[in-house]
Amino acid sequence: MPMDSIQQISEDNVQVLNQLLTFLTSLDSIQYQNVPTSHGSSLGAHVRHIIEHYQSVLTTNSLIDYDDRKRDQTVQSSRSAATGQIKSLIQSLCSIQSDKSVAVLCTTNPAIAPSEVNSSLARELIFLYSHTTHHMAIIKLLSTSIGLSIDDSFGKAASTRVFESNVQSKLA
Repeated sequence: MPMDSIQQISEDNVQVLNQLLTFLTSLDSIQYQNVPTSHGSSLGAHVRHIIEHYQSVLTTNSLIDYDDRKRDQTVQSSRSAATGQIKSLIQSLCSIQSDKSVAVLCTTNPAIAPSEVNSSLARELIFLYSHTTHHMAIIKLLSTSIGLSIDDSFGKAASTRVFESNVQSKLA
C-alpha cells in the first residue's frame, strides 16, 4: 500500500531532521555555541530556530503561531538539549496519520497585526521542510567558515538535487 501524501511529507521532514542530528553529533559544545565573526549568530541559534518552528506546528491543534516561539536559550547553547528536542519532533512527525485544516499567524509587516490565514498541516510541513533546508544551508556556510567539513548534500534543496541529477545524467 503506498504511503499517503501527509505521511510522505512527514517522512521527508524526518529525513532532513535526521541529517541535522547526524551533523550535531559531529560537533563539540564550543563549535555549537560559537558565533563566527563574519556572522551574528551561532550554529545553535539556527538549530533552535528550526526546532521552534517545528514546535509551532506540532504542538497545536488548529492555530499555528510562528511568532509565539519560546526562543529557548538552553536549546541554543546546549547541543544535547537540541538533539533531545529534535528526537522528540521526529517522534511527533512519525505519528502523523492524516492531514487537517489549520490556521496560521505570522507577522509579515511589523506595522500591523498578523491576519489568520487558512492552511493545512501538509502545507505547513512542506514549509518546514523548505525552512529547515534553508537554515541548514546557512549552518553549512557557518560551519565551513570555522573550518568544519560538511557533506555536500547538507542544506541542499530536494529540487536542486533533482536538477543536478538530471544535468549529470545528460552529461553521462
